[in-house]
Amino acid sequence: MNSFDKEDTVKSGSIYPVAALALVMSAVTVQAQNPESPTSSGSRNQAHPEAHFGHGTSAAGQTGKPDEVTRTVEIKTLDSMKYEPSSFTVNRGETVRLVVFNPGRLTHEAVIGTAAEQQTHAAEMITNPGMAHDGPSYVTVEPGETKELVWRFDQSGQFEIGCHIPGHYPTGMVAEITVR
Repeated sequence: MNSFDKEDTVKSGSIYPVAALALVMSAVTVQAQNPESPTSSGSRNQAHPEAHFGHGTSAAGQTGKPDEVTRTVEIKTLDSMKYEPSSFTVNRGETVRLVVFNPGRLTHEAVIGTAAEQQTHAAEMITNPGMAHDGPSYVTVEPGETKELVWRFDQSGQFEIGCHIPGHYPTGMVAEITVR
C-alpha cells in the first residue's frame, strides 16, 4: 500500500463517524429547542404537523356532520396494497360515512384528498414514517381495526383515498373518488 492509499483510508474512514455524530447532535439540539414538534416523541401516535391539509378541510370537501350522512361506503384496506372498492362515485354536496376496515396483517391509512394533497402527505410520511394519526380526513387502521370518516364532498372532480405507510402509495394503494 503506498502512502497515498494509506492516508486516504485513514482520512475517509475517520470523517464519517464525526459527520454522523454531528448530524445526530444537531437533530437532538433542534428537538430540544422545539419540544412541541410532532417528531418529539418516539411514539407511533404523534400529532400531525399543523401545515398538513387534513385538519377538517380540503379541496375534496370538509368534515361532515354525522346527522347529515346520506349513505355509507365500506372500504377494505388490503395487504395486496389495494382498497376494495378501488373506486366509487358520490354526488356533490353529499355527506358520506366511510367505514374503513383492515382485515389484513399490515397497518394501513385512508387519507382523503386531491392528488396534490396526497403528495403533501406522502412527503410528511417520508420525514416521519412512524406518524400515526386520526383526523377529519384521515385514519390509521391497525390490523383488525375498523374506523370511520364522515366527509362532505363539496366540489366536483376527481379525488383520492391514499395510504401513505411507507411503500404503500407508490405501489398503488389508492382509491379513486369521482364527485359529480
